[in-house]
Amino acid sequence: MSDDRKIRDVVVPLIKGGWEGNVFKFGAISGTAFLIGRRGFAITAAHVVDQVESATDAVLGFVDSRNEWIAVRVLSFETHSTEDVAVAQLETSPWPSWLVISDRSEHQSCDYEFWGYPISVAEISAKYEAHKMQSPDLVYTRGYIRRRISRSLPMSIYRGKSFYEISELTGEGCSGGPLINRRSVGRPTWDVCGIHIGDCVAGFSAAYAVRSDSFYSWCPSLMGRSLREESVDL
Repeated sequence: MSDDRKIRDVVVPLIKGGWEGNVFKFGAISGTAFLIGRRGFAITAAHVVDQVESATDAVLGFVDSRNEWIAVRVLSFETHSTEDVAVAQLETSPWPSWLVISDRSEHQSCDYEFWGYPISVAEISAKYEAHKMQSPDLVYTRGYIRRRISRSLPMSIYRGKSFYEISELTGEGCSGGPLINRRSVGRPTWDVCGIHIGDCVAGFSAAYAVRSDSFYSWCPSLMGRSLREESVDL
């Protein structure tokens, strides 16, 4: 990644609300999303998209060159048939993404890095700065994969049968963000090995992510090729 690119350029909040002409009226943070490729596509969790009545009620938030938040319209959503994954088509893409959807299968003890937009952080900040709910902070987390799961989770909101149980809790609002494994062997890459879907604190504390080996070859009709192919076309 070059010095002039920042992670907040490609990992962004998904916000629901409504448009009044060309002005977007903030409603609430629904989750986190991340750009892939250069054609204006983003990925998030399917259950995040389920919280939005229609694509016209959602935007992705970006920080422009003046360090101000701007709303980019979502034109359409498409969800995976079995896994907790969705793709969003944007009206425009401010810049290309360098994140690559991994086709590898990771196992226990694999390290990951994560960025997301916890609602709790925005709510605390909003007590002191009223606009903070509309300009949330990007929060960094680092952890490791605890185990692989190849069955349905007991929490019905999360669809699919291909998960990682991961070590670090992140909080509501981070669902849809990328688990990133940075590789420096050969051509350095920022590999997305999973998509964060949520935390669990019932009996023990753990979080979960959808494994990339279950969705890298998915070809959404909006995209016309696989997520992996879109992400490596830089």
